[in-house]
This record gives sequence, C-alpha cells and structure tokens, in this order.
Amino acid sequence: MSARYSSVPEMLKGTGSSKRTIKAVEKFIKERSLAKHLIVLRCQHNMTQKELADKIGCTQSRVSKIESSMNREIVVADLLDYAKALNLRLEIGYRQPSVKIVDLIKYHAFKIKGYLSELTKLAKDDAAIKDGVRDFHKEARHNLNRFVNDSLNKLDDKQMGQRSDYKTIHISAPMESSELSMAKK
Repeated sequence: MSARYSSVPEMLKGTGSSKRTIKAVEKFIKERSLAKHLIVLRCQHNMTQKELADKIGCTQSRVSKIESSMNREIVVADLLDYAKALNLRLEIGYRQPSVKIVDLIKYHAFKIKGYLSELTKLAKDDAAIKDGVRDFHKEARHNLNRFVNDSLNKLDDKQMGQRSDYKTIHISAPMESSELSMAKK
C-alpha cells in the first residue's frame, strides 16, 4: 500500500528530503497562495481560463500568467477582475497579528448577530419570507451549537479521557420537491 500525504511538505518529509529543500518548497507554496486561491475560485465556478478571460476582457494567457504568479505580483485590479467575472465581491481586511483567537471568535459572533438581524428586517410583513427566515435561524442555531459541541467534545475527549454528553442529533424532514427547486435557484 502506498503512503498518503496531506501536503507536499509532508510528502517530502516522508521521502527523506533535506530540511532546506522542505523549507524552500514551503516558502514557494506560501508565496503562491493567492494564485492558488484564484484557481480554486475559478474551478468552483466551473470556468476555464479562456471563459474567465472572455469575461474579464483579456487573453487566456493573461489568466494563466495571473494563476502562476507569486503573491507580490498579483495586483488589486486582478483580484477585482476575478471577483467581477465570478460574480463575487472582493473584501480585503487587516488585523493586528497580536489579536487573540478568542477575540476573533467574539468578533465573528457579533458579525453573525448583525447579519441575522439584517435578515430578520428583510422579512418585514411577508409571512412566507418570515417562515424562510425563521427556518434559516433554526438551521444556523443548530449548526453553531454543533460547532461548539464538536469543539467541546474534542477538548473533553483529549483532556478527560471520556466521552462528553454534548452530542447533538439533528433530524429533519425530507425536502419537498418545491423546496428542492427553490434551493437549486
């Protein structure tokens, strides 16, 4: 049976490559992370380089060059072009490297609260929209609880050597054909 690796550096370690080689490969991969992300986005939209180029208004070779570039070679205009062609919105942000993980979680929790509030306001007095928003809130509550419970279970399993009682079970009715067609839109 052949070995399986989760990354190229892990594979190199498994083959006995030198630390210097492994570090060079890790650096190369890190320096191309933005291009890799653009490739993934394009592929997720089932689009060829040529199709993306047509939407952007450039040549396929230009898209190929962007997707083989180092992070420092990709300009904001390239990111904006990809966003527009893939019908996405580009968001760029900064944060202090000293920000603690718990503060990031709190930040995102409050962002979720704000988004849920915006969603609730969209419902106004429309009963059908209210039902959809209510269902989404229930789904979000379930998923958020599951994320926290899964994390707690991992903590309890590792530190206490026992299974916790934080397990959740989710049972939902099958989707009606009308709901399936709405979900596909």
